[in-house]
Amino acid sequence: MTENKYLVKAFDYDGNFYGYAAKHPEEDDMPYYDDAKANAIRFDSYADADNWIEKYSDSSELEFTICNDFPADTSLADFITKWVEDNYGASEANNPSWNIEALADSIKEFLNNK
Repeated sequence: MTENKYLVKAFDYDGNFYGYAAKHPEEDDMPYYDDAKANAIRFDSYADADNWIEKYSDSSELEFTICNDFPADTSLADFITKWVEDNYGASEANNPSWNIEALADSIKEFLNNK
């Protein structure tokens, strides 16, 4: 399981995606946004991402959200396992009293039939 990383996504006031928080190409202490997720800053914690927003929110007319950065090959079962670990601890994620794979399959089936 990979370590959680966080992304900051910016939106205009109409709710349209503006870009991911990214490193400014010329000035390190300036906000910058990029459409490409590959260029986004990966924050080590939710708090770090929130601090970035706090630092730059006054300098723009944008709205922000923080989201997890999941590798493209992350399965639903991996996502559930990580979520359980983050919210209920490693012991519950490693030895749950319920079947994570079966839950993932049921969620996929539910979503496919909506």
